[in-house]
Amino acid sequence: MSEDATATQEAQRPERPPLHYSRAAMLFHWSIAALILVEFAFALSFTRFNPGETWYFRAAYRMHMSAGMPLLALSVSCVAWRLLHAYPPLPRDMLAVTRALAKIAHTLLYVFIVAVPATGWAILSVRNSPVRIFGRLNWPNIAFLTHMTYDERVRFNDLLLPIHAKLSYIGIGLVALHLAAALYHHFWRGDDVLVRMLPGTGSRITLRQD
Repeated sequence: MSEDATATQEAQRPERPPLHYSRAAMLFHWSIAALILVEFAFALSFTRFNPGETWYFRAAYRMHMSAGMPLLALSVSCVAWRLLHAYPPLPRDMLAVTRALAKIAHTLLYVFIVAVPATGWAILSVRNSPVRIFGRLNWPNIAFLTHMTYDERVRFNDLLLPIHAKLSYIGIGLVALHLAAALYHHFWRGDDVLVRMLPGTGSRITLRQD
């Protein structure tokens, strides 16, 4: 077979999925994970504790608002990146039901990381409460929400606030499930599902797969 024919066949073969996550995917993953945990901790501080109590942090509300907008920007970018790039596949020996549940859980996680900060942004907008990200950068409100009448904004706030809170708790539950699944893959199944999301492990995974 000629070299040209061989090259043509190689070009026509479907591209193999990557064995490990890219640096960008890891950066999105770990940055968003850190922000979610910080955001939830801040929210618990100012909603569950009163001034003077040990776990009440005076700046928690302000920091919760400041960190929420970068979380939204990162989450939207992460979803766009996910749609445009190939990610490592799940292990081939997983049961079809388990594989389907894993994909559903991942989809719900993507919905969570966008929906929760987005509803928070909408709540701040109906309150006409501009956000300063860490005291430096002004994040704009959603214009059509700020231009509603006062009564409309009150109704919208009362509608969105419980949704925002419930989605947050559901999302943290999904994060816990995600963590448990990663540990299950690593310690029980002994596969590379967890390791391939850790920085500096790409070459080791490649050697193991070859």
